[in-house]
Amino acid sequence: MGQARDTPLSLAMTALSMLLITNPRERAEMAKVEIAEVKTDRERQEMVMFPWIVNRGDKNWVPPIIKERAQLLDPARNPFFQRADVILLTARRGQGLVGTIAAFIDHRFNEYLQQKVGFFGFFDVLNDYEAAEALLRAARDWVRQHGMRELRGPINFHRDRERGILVEGADCPPPMLCAHNPPYYKEFVERFGMVKHADDFCRRLRVADVIGPNGSLPPRLARLEKVAQRRTDIKIRHARLDDWDNELQHVRELYDATIGQMPDHVPWTDEDIRKFAEELRPIVDPDFVLFGEVNGKTVGCLIAFPDFNQVLIHLNGRLDGLHKLLAWWYMRRIDQISMKIGGVLEPYQGRGIEALMLLELARCGVPRGFRWVDLSLQAEENDKMTTLASHFGAENYKRYRVYKLPLE
Repeated sequence: MGQARDTPLSLAMTALSMLLITNPRERAEMAKVEIAEVKTDRERQEMVMFPWIVNRGDKNWVPPIIKERAQLLDPARNPFFQRADVILLTARRGQGLVGTIAAFIDHRFNEYLQQKVGFFGFFDVLNDYEAAEALLRAARDWVRQHGMRELRGPINFHRDRERGILVEGADCPPPMLCAHNPPYYKEFVERFGMVKHADDFCRRLRVADVIGPNGSLPPRLARLEKVAQRRTDIKIRHARLDDWDNELQHVRELYDATIGQMPDHVPWTDEDIRKFAEELRPIVDPDFVLFGEVNGKTVGCLIAFPDFNQVLIHLNGRLDGLHKLLAWWYMRRIDQISMKIGGVLEPYQGRGIEALMLLELARCGVPRGFRWVDLSLQAEENDKMTTLASHFGAENYKRYRVYKLPLE
């Protein structure tokens, strides 16, 4: 019997049945993935809001503040665009947005470290490998066309903001400035051919395991404190908020002399430190910003914040009107301090100054009812911080991975 031929009527009936039977998401999956550059304000806002679609139903995802995320992606309002080449891209199936990515070249990074590295960030995608592959390929090709020899990421422009893909520890919300993503992101980037560049950890210690009910220390920490006090005549003081500019300069100098010496770190510019400080100033608490002084010289610092992600997780990206009242309510219920910066000048390392400052931080948390001290992010290759964390019995509870792809 000969093969039946499609008639106009049969073709029309087939198309109608597809419209009636197939849901919109299934129809979108049948369409080809198209990559396009973000050019309009509306497209940029769509990119800002896309993570709400990807992470819908994930109770551990912390929505960013919408206005801040929009500013990050706006060339007119983010100074980063003045020192970098940036392209924002979307992936669509038909009319449906299925993924986003930013590719960028940080000229200051490459000039300072004598590298030719292009980066990607703001990588969000549905559980759709074809879309992820198209986005990563577009980012790879763009940085290669600009003369780069490696693609690295994800990093959301600045290495201290939502760096890496969460590869372990998705069972709880992230601390502030850290990322959260669906588990298939790891599979997608590795399937594309990317390999590990570096891992960072979130570590945490339980305050009650460090400071007893009467202020006592466990034997191992009591010995550590005694040895450290014997080795150095250090004075630990809290931040002076009425001397903001000078305190900020101390932080910058210590950061560049300590953490800034780690691989891939670039010293802060005036704009970097000012922007970082102004963003976090509303939640700066002098109880948790400590400086170590020896003979009047500032030799170390430790900067921590009440973990504002425990507030943001309830605000759905908004911080105005009624949400300000909600923020005040949840601020009073934060139970974790998140340490973001800590370091001691090299000539004073090995004397236990870092341990003394961390003990003081835990002590300051006790009367305020804080239960946890989070240490994030800590580079895998930072042996000194790994040793310090082990002395305090801190656990690794999240691991983030930055990936790389050689382009030669």
